[in-house]
Amino acid sequence: MRSIADQIEAYLIELLHSSGGKIEVQRSEIAQFFACAPSQINYVLTTRFGPEQGYLVESRRGGGGYLRITRVELTENELLESLMDFIEGSLVTYRAGERL
Repeated sequence: MRSIADQIEAYLIELLHSSGGKIEVQRSEIAQFFACAPSQINYVLTTRFGPEQGYLVESRRGGGGYLRITRVELTENELLESLMDFIEGSLVTYRAGERL
């Protein structure tokens, strides 16, 4: 029998294949479906859906939180540029952060 992490990975990969390589799901719904803790979902995402494996993962926690997973087919340079753009878009100055 496969581990729960293997089952979650297979489920997410199937969703990605059926949706064209991009999904948005709620961590709590997946955890409920697999009867596991949300931290188990985090473990699967960090160990099996990173940039090294060809995925970009966005996560937002809380009541309206989501997981957005995108399959990317980029060269190493393209992937680095994409990650830099993503990071730069989410950075704020210290003063702007104080107002949040």
